[in-house]
Amino acid sequence: MSIKVQKRESTVVRQKEIIDAARKLVSKYGSEHLTVKRIADEVGITQGAIYRHFKSKRDILSFLADHIQDTLIGDIQKGTESSRSPKPVEILENVLRNHLSSIAQREGISFQVIAEIISLGDKKLNKKILGIINSYTGRIQAILAEGVKAGEIREDIDLEATAVVFFGMVQGLVSIWTLSNHGFKLQEKSDPLWKVFRELLARR
Repeated sequence: MSIKVQKRESTVVRQKEIIDAARKLVSKYGSEHLTVKRIADEVGITQGAIYRHFKSKRDILSFLADHIQDTLIGDIQKGTESSRSPKPVEILENVLRNHLSSIAQREGISFQVIAEIISLGDKKLNKKILGIINSYTGRIQAILAEGVKAGEIREDIDLEATAVVFFGMVQGLVSIWTLSNHGFKLQEKSDPLWKVFRELLARR
């Protein structure tokens, strides 16, 4: 392996460590209290080492947003692949369960981090987050459209609005879970919500 390739691998590994640390700290302290020093301390490196990989705190959060997008879209893809049938409603239920599973394991706190980044009020970051949410709800909308086409979901439903409701259902549940200091099991609270959402989709 060449020195150039080794350096590239080392850079990728370090950037992942920094992003993982930022995600953990945002979840623990909130985005407004995220500092380069805290990230450096969490990773166990100097602040100077952070700046060799990222220009600023905003740059770190921007990379974190990219990671969030990959995670959210990945959950949708896993939901599609893990479905025993191509039924869109079943796919959506799998997507929901994938989200909650990763969140409960503290590996995928994407919805909480989205809220924290928005709270900063940074216009560029908010624009990026909006793009991520639109991309996510667009994927959900496409699954819903397949359900309508297959005759599984009612034809008169507003697909765009329903996709936003799905996103809001997860976002709201995670916010309550976080505020309650993780005082309940996500799956138990999500089952009644899913039942309501499924009834919304049902053909009349």
